Amino acid sequence: MATVLAGSNDKEKLDDLITRTHKDQAVWFLNAFWEEFGEKEAEKVWSFVHKAIELDEAKRAEGSDLDEFQAHRFLEHFKETLTVQAMRDRLRSTGAIVGTVKRVPLTHILTFKYNVDWHVLVNAPQGSKEEIAKAQKIFEDVQRAFEESAARDAEAAAALSEATSREAEAKQREAEAKRSEEEAKAREADALAAEAEAKAREADALAAEADAKAKEADALAREAEAKSREAAALQAEAEAKQRESEAQSAAEQARQSEEQAKAEEAEARAREDELQAAKAELEAALNELKAQEDAFNGRTAELTRQSEEGSVVQKNRAKNELAQHLSSDPLPLRRAKITQEAAVKKADRAAQVAKAAADKATAARTVAEEARQAADASANQASQARAAAEEASRQASQARAAAEQAAEQATQARHQAEESARQASNARAAAEQAARQASNARSAAEQAAAQATEARAEAEQARARSEEAKAAAEAAVEEARARLAEAEAYLEEAKQRLPKGATWWLERELHERRAYLPASKGGYKKGTH
Repeated sequence: MATVLAGSNDKEKLDDLITRTHKDQAVWFLNAFWEEFGEKEAEKVWSFVHKAIELDEAKRAEGSDLDEFQAHRFLEHFKETLTVQAMRDRLRSTGAIVGTVKRVPLTHILTFKYNVDWHVLVNAPQGSKEEIAKAQKIFEDVQRAFEESAARDAEAAAALSEATSREAEAKQREAEAKRSEEEAKAREADALAAEAEAKAREADALAAEADAKAKEADALAREAEAKSREAAALQAEAEAKQRESEAQSAAEQARQSEEQAKAEEAEARAREDELQAAKAELEAALNELKAQEDAFNGRTAELTRQSEEGSVVQKNRAKNELAQHLSSDPLPLRRAKITQEAAVKKADRAAQVAKAAADKATAARTVAEEARQAADASANQASQARAAAEEASRQASQARAAAEQAAEQATQARHQAEESARQASNARAAAEQAARQASNARSAAEQAAAQATEARAEAEQARARSEEAKAAAEAAVEEARARLAEAEAYLEEAKQRLPKGATWWLERELHERRAYLPASKGGYKKGTH
């Protein structure tokens, strides 16, 4: 029975065709136009189908069409200048598309690209349905055999490779485990010797620590005693400095008092001298007034005498002169004399007071000098006592510093001894731990060596089983090759009965299957044929 499409008209037949797989649509197309251009374009159509399957991520080989985005990618991949919209417009004008469609089947692309009549396409003879089905069944059997044999061969090869690798690794691990066992035994012996040595060093360190602690205690006691002496010396120094400060303050006050007394004495003497000088001036002025008074009185007496003696002319002349002399006013002279006498008396009294004050200031200055001398002597004694206290304090501080240094050194020595003891104890503990670990490692190494030997034996057995599986897989490949030869022979014999496009497609698929065969069995590597 001939292969035909379902439908009562060409459009229904086309609708049936575009629901078939990408491959079936391509084979139908090649069958229809083999003589015109199909044979020349077969390889390109082959690549179209495989690209469509690649882009159809949802259905792959079972798919029949692409969405618009996938179709654009398809056309772009093959550098086709047409667009999906232009293709639809063209097909719609020929009646291949009616209404709105969202999917793009391979048939539409091929019809538009090669500009063929879709009516011819859907009515093209496709050969005997039974012959095509039989050829397809043979191809599917070959394909299944190849896939199974390839899977078994790959699995067996991988298993054999892994088993061989594991066997080599197991042998290497066994050798390493035995070496590790010997090394672990040697390390255990070394660790036990190190443990004994560490215990001896710990005992020495503990003894040194006890000695250092005793020396530190003695040094700390001497340090405490030195600090006590230093504290007493510092207290004595502070007291001596306080006394010196007080004595120096007293001496300074005495010097100030002396200076003040000297200043007051000098001021009093200056006042006394000033008043004495004023008194002398007043006395000189008084004497001058007295001399003037005596001269006036003497002239009066002389003129009086002349008026009583001598000739009448002389007497009269004397009386006139006496009258003129007496007519002058003596009151200012007498008043000045009285005033001057009072001033002299006042100045005398002030001079006496100033002298008494000066004498008193001199006595005070003498007392201040004696007090200052006594204060200076006391300050000198206090300074000497302070210097002696400072020296004692300095010596006590030096002794304290030396004691502190000795105590610090003793403490450091004790710390070092403690650290040495701690390190020795840690070293002893570490040596004990190392000895235990070495013993455990030796036991583990012995066990690992036994396990490695067992694993090596198991790996050898696994490798033998893998070799058997590889041989079985090679037999399956040989069987698949035989089926391929049978299929090729059948196809060669059935070429006259099958359509050209379908025949080419089956041969092309059988050729692809040969890639699964080893080169020695007629296979090839993809990309070289």
